[in-house]
Amino acid sequence: MMITINRERNIGRVLFVVEGLKTEFHLLHRLFTRIFDFQYEKLDRMDKYRKYNAKEKIASSVFVINTEESALQFVDDENEYLNRLFGRLIDDYRFPVDRAAIYYIFDRDVNSNTNRELIRGLLDQLTHARDTNGFSRQGLLLLSYPAIESFVASHFIKDTIELTYETGKDVKSYLEQEKINQSKISEQTLVQAVEEMLKSFAYFGAEEYDLDRFAPTNLSIFDEQEQHHEQHQTYRMLSLLSVVFLDLGIVEIGET
Repeated sequence: MMITINRERNIGRVLFVVEGLKTEFHLLHRLFTRIFDFQYEKLDRMDKYRKYNAKEKIASSVFVINTEESALQFVDDENEYLNRLFGRLIDDYRFPVDRAAIYYIFDRDVNSNTNRELIRGLLDQLTHARDTNGFSRQGLLLLSYPAIESFVASHFIKDTIELTYETGKDVKSYLEQEKINQSKISEQTLVQAVEEMLKSFAYFGAEEYDLDRFAPTNLSIFDEQEQHHEQHQTYRMLSLLSVVFLDLGIVEIGET
């Protein structure tokens, strides 16, 4: 298996909906403006807007927003805050939400996301970045176990699936101890992060994933992780953020 970076790929318009105020914004900024050369905009729940790496002719661009509060319940299709925000992106920032690939990036931290059945239902409904799947809100939900910091760890630590933690706070302490931070992320480390995620898929018996219908893989991994938590009160370290790069075609997998 050979993993390569495709910098020339036109990704169109991409919208990320995240829960945090800082970590995800900084991480996505680094990935999409340093490793990839895309226009990047952000509007957070404090109503702070900023554009980076501005392009005159926009073929590919990324916009990052966050939910009203840090919990998956605020992704529900009846949440008026997110509905209004989508309308604002269209009207005020000319960002075509209805034609964008949408990714919801959230943590499986038991302290912030407590409703297991709600999460499972959203994983089943938010299964494709550009389609609604019969759900009024389009997009693909991708979890990090137990938190987005697992993605950072996967850039620098081999066999991250063997590491187990219960909360994002625990993972942050581990990263601080190992002197790992996202400022060191590079094209080479991104390749490793994708490798680590694919190894995790194999660990969970999910090698035959379908990016056009990701719900079965999402649910299989979720159920395995929930079972592990019931038995050990921890999750195996895994972030599905790397699915985004495969789905957009800016990271490609080929035969060696």
